[in-house]
Amino acid sequence: MPEKKAPAKPTKREKFENAGRFPMKKTAVIGLVVIIVAVGAFFGYRLATNTPEVGGAVVEQGGPDYSSGPVAMTVLPNVTVAGGNLQLPVADITAKKIVGVLYNRTNPMPDGYNDIAQNGLPVLAYVAPSGRLVVASSLCEPCHSYEFHIEGNDLVCNSCFTHWDLNTLEGKSGGCKAYPPEELTTVVNGGTVDVPTGALESWTPRI
Repeated sequence: MPEKKAPAKPTKREKFENAGRFPMKKTAVIGLVVIIVAVGAFFGYRLATNTPEVGGAVVEQGGPDYSSGPVAMTVLPNVTVAGGNLQLPVADITAKKIVGVLYNRTNPMPDGYNDIAQNGLPVLAYVAPSGRLVVASSLCEPCHSYEFHIEGNDLVCNSCFTHWDLNTLEGKSGGCKAYPPEELTTVVNGGTVDVPTGALESWTPRI
């Protein structure tokens, strides 16, 4: 039986040439891991730093331009409740940009907020720069203000002058940043936006 030869030892030249080489398989695996980590970090950062937009249906393509000056809130005198919904005319909101109404609750308003006329819960609606229709409680809870206006891309309390971003309701400046008007779930049906009265009847302050 022929004797097996031992594998030839690499020469000094071969050792020198192979010293700087890295296996291609390991290189590919490490490269893939680096890409996965980088992509994950990017999307994690985006999720952590981006605040979702508020609002429901887009009622104005391209969104309104508020750069020309402040927009005061217009109080709508007539409130329609039908089919278990507070109904607001979309045309009035898009024309006025920000409106307010007073919903008369059946349930008593919480202590500290029961001084509003007719046991009312103030509600506001506006068109955000995103074009989305936003409906929310018209209350700056810490300072008990019921009126707001639009200034640039900000919703501003008329009492404490706290600023919130119109697209996200994220606080930007002022003492009540953590308590923006509380967004309400809505559905646009034709020319009206329906706000379920159940949410209005059960509203309670966050402080």
